[in-house]
Amino acid sequence: MNSKLILNQQSRNLWRYLFRQKSTHKVVGTFGDTTQVTAEDRVFLKINPSQPTTEQKPLVIIFGWAGASPKNLSKYGKVYADLGCPTIEYILPTRFIFRHSEQAFEAVSSVWKEVEQSSHRKKIVHCLSDTGVMSFQGLCIASQMKDNNFKPDGIVWDSCPGPRPDVTLPRMTVLTLINWLSRMRDGMSLSQAVSSSWIDFRDLGWKNFLRKRKGLEVEISMMDDIWAGFWARDLQLDVPELFIYSKTDLYVKGAHLENNVIPFRKKISKDVTLCKFERSPHVGHLRSHPDVYKRCIQDLVAKVEKR
Repeated sequence: MNSKLILNQQSRNLWRYLFRQKSTHKVVGTFGDTTQVTAEDRVFLKINPSQPTTEQKPLVIIFGWAGASPKNLSKYGKVYADLGCPTIEYILPTRFIFRHSEQAFEAVSSVWKEVEQSSHRKKIVHCLSDTGVMSFQGLCIASQMKDNNFKPDGIVWDSCPGPRPDVTLPRMTVLTLINWLSRMRDGMSLSQAVSSSWIDFRDLGWKNFLRKRKGLEVEISMMDDIWAGFWARDLQLDVPELFIYSKTDLYVKGAHLENNVIPFRKKISKDVTLCKFERSPHVGHLRSHPDVYKRCIQDLVAKVEKR
């Protein structure tokens, strides 16, 4: 092989490496506006186990679901704390879930800074529902913005990833109600929550309903122009993965995961474990089946420690 051809191949490899490390994501304001990301949006909890731990124990990043509270996440944190693992616990504010998803990476940038400081530990990401997946995607983009490429050593897909949102008026009414409740939990006043939820129903619901009737694709805010669930399905990462789900989850159906997600993950990862329950609600598997749930988490942590 001549030297010029070798040089060209090396240049292409270097370009691929640089491109992989840097995100090309741009904030465009899908619905005509962007949001100011505040210090409050970036708040997370870093919790160390009460018992002495070692650096062999992985750091677990727990990303909560829409409308979750710190108290909710603390129950998951305790599962890991009992195994000697420190945790980072973060809940993406509601407006990044429904309207400004493309800016989620800005909100989780503080989490990335904390993760960077724990480079000596292995990492596990625990995603709760699609909001957790969105936060995970944002974390990866935040790392790429800093010329890094975050790759955890294990992943828990808990009640996720779900299908790309479809628009029907009944579904959008339910999502608007969830939006309103979540914004109230975020600390908005009643009038602010109602006004914000109405704007989202108008832009994300009604206008998309009209688009759908014209045969157009539903318009949603996304990072890197890909729905977070598709991003998770196609994530090029071969590490131990654990899917926790049930037959009776009304939001992310077990059949969806088994037909449209898990087969794709098994082609990419050599170690995919399923923790399937007959009956338990969305993000309610720990509450409904604590012993089995904790045992599955313990097994995943042990796998990551041995890697």
